[in-house]
Amino acid sequence: MAMTDKETALAPAVLRGGGAPGWTIIVYLLGLTAVYLGERVLVAFDKLSSFAVVAGLVAAVAATALRFAPRFRVGGERKSIETLLAALSVVGLLGVLIYFLTDGALSQKLGIDTVPVEKRDAIREFSRVVWVSLIVIATVPMVFVETALRPMQNSERPESRRVRAAAGAGLSLALAAVYGSLAVYAAGGVDLRVDYSYFRTSRPSESTKKYLSTLSDELRIVAFFPDVNEVRTEVASYLQELSGSSPKLKVELHDRLLVPKLAKDLRAVQDGVIVLSRGGQTQSLSIGTELDAARPKLKTLDRDFQEQLLKVLKTRRTAYLTVGHGEINDRPRSGTTEEGRTSQIIRQLIQRQNFTIRDLGLAQGLAKDVPDDADLVISLGPTEVFSPEELAALGRYAARGGKLVLALDGEAFSTRDLVTAEPQPAAAGSAAPSAAPAASAAPVASAAPAAVASDAAPAPSAPVGAEAARALAEIVGLTFTPEPLANDKNFVPVRYNNSDRANLVTNSFSSHASVTTLSRNSGRAAVVLFGAGSLEKGKAPADAKIEFTLRSMSGTFRDKNRNYTEEADEKHVGVFNLAAAVSRPVTAAPAAKKKDDEAKDEKGKDKPKDVPEMRAFVLSDADALSDLVMSRVVGNQILFVDGMRWLVGEESVTGLPNTEEDKRIEHTKQGDLGWFYASIFGAPVVVLGLGLLASRKSRGAGGKR
Repeated sequence: MAMTDKETALAPAVLRGGGAPGWTIIVYLLGLTAVYLGERVLVAFDKLSSFAVVAGLVAAVAATALRFAPRFRVGGERKSIETLLAALSVVGLLGVLIYFLTDGALSQKLGIDTVPVEKRDAIREFSRVVWVSLIVIATVPMVFVETALRPMQNSERPESRRVRAAAGAGLSLALAAVYGSLAVYAAGGVDLRVDYSYFRTSRPSESTKKYLSTLSDELRIVAFFPDVNEVRTEVASYLQELSGSSPKLKVELHDRLLVPKLAKDLRAVQDGVIVLSRGGQTQSLSIGTELDAARPKLKTLDRDFQEQLLKVLKTRRTAYLTVGHGEINDRPRSGTTEEGRTSQIIRQLIQRQNFTIRDLGLAQGLAKDVPDDADLVISLGPTEVFSPEELAALGRYAARGGKLVLALDGEAFSTRDLVTAEPQPAAAGSAAPSAAPAASAAPVASAAPAAVASDAAPAPSAPVGAEAARALAEIVGLTFTPEPLANDKNFVPVRYNNSDRANLVTNSFSSHASVTTLSRNSGRAAVVLFGAGSLEKGKAPADAKIEFTLRSMSGTFRDKNRNYTEEADEKHVGVFNLAAAVSRPVTAAPAAKKKDDEAKDEKGKDKPKDVPEMRAFVLSDADALSDLVMSRVVGNQILFVDGMRWLVGEESVTGLPNTEEDKRIEHTKQGDLGWFYASIFGAPVVVLGLGLLASRKSRGAGGKR
């Protein structure tokens, strides 16, 4: 049959599939991208921005017009496909038009910029949702259609059903994206927050309750919070639990604005304050009224409350820390400080017990005598020997009933960069103290390797810290052995080699008052010591009481050659003493004078007179009180605080205040390396193994699937 002229003209188009060229969608998408760049990215460049917008609009409109060109609108299934693409192109241009009418340059001509701010913002917010949705609904199905059509570009009869299915899939994806975006946008306007972080107000500790149980006169605790307040509820629960600690304790909660006279008398000028009043003395603790801001303070409420409580109940006392001998608390010399060998935590613990901290060294008169106002003298791991005059002053302080904390460091080398001469004979009339006659004559070792030793000052066989430690221990009647202890079973891994065996861990406590808390909780409390020596009874007076409060675990040995391995001559015998509590009555000292009201009890009878007593708490490892260890082991903090309380006669109050502070999460190099290799190699190996296991199970008995 002969074809008509019209059929002859259409034949080439039908044979090649007809329709707009494949690059039409590329031009369309590039045009929309150019409009976006001109309006959002290139706004700082006026000419370049205008050119990009105009070029983009021309490209998008031209690509859409091409869809409607008569030469590409052939019959059959191809026509329906081109109609779909043309409709999608128009929808995209409609979205661009709405943008220019509301957010673009045309918004001024329509008068949108002149309407009230709230109405203008509402119009633009609504139009922004519309034009973004239209562009997404147009472009995503268009890409799906072109992708499905590309394999059939030159076919005589493209499958319109497959193309329509692809368009439906693209439209579903676009609508899902629009729906999700709208849901997120709407959720942003909802004033609702959910906090999954850990939070709990600290409860009163036993030590706080013990302090309150010793009240001799009335203590008034007044909390000023608004009647309806979340922080008030948390504080009220804490104070309510405290209220039963003593009949002389009075707890009150008030709205500051409703009791202006009381607030003025207690000097409360803002809400969210707890005021402690006893006699004419007051102390305040600020918490705040906003829960988010008050959370950190509520977590440490018991600790902060106890600190203010002690200021009200106790007279402020003075603790002297020896300096000038390379102690942990001494100011470090440049380039000599070891990481963690600092004393910030010790200082905080002392101050929270209502002590004023002062330095005590040669410059502060230690060579002459210990000041009379010294309630406590602390020496933390000296690395250099004390002079004979300093040792004599400490001995006289102990003899008159002084209180001492001695943390010894048998492995510490001197941190002084000095060259000393051979020791000279003592001058006539200057007698060395009997406690340690040879301590002051010990040469000073260098912190650097022994390669720089000179003939005039040979390096000693033991660190200088050992000489200083021996001299201090002898003052209180103890003998200190500086040879470090090690244990190949019970230790704390730090470097993950044999040197970790010197990092002892122990929960062997006596029943002495200075370790009551640790002894009661020995099942879950422990103390860590790094390179500890050992203590024994020395030449002490007959009336001295020496009790070793902390002992090493079984299997501990003296590592004489410091190779961290137990050898034939280092066999352990029993356990070693790591800490000691020493006390001795001071009969020759005059009795302390008391006020008349303090010398009588509640019934008017004379109170029993306190016999002055020397007390000393001695620890065979100063590193156990350094920030490096104290920050990680709460047991070491309890050991120090309870020991200090026993020294000053407060042994009935034991334990640390409660705190709900978040535990610090620490990463180690070894741990990070392990997680790295586990994620890079371990996870793929597990997945591969599971796949092989599944494939083996899927095979039949004959090896077939």
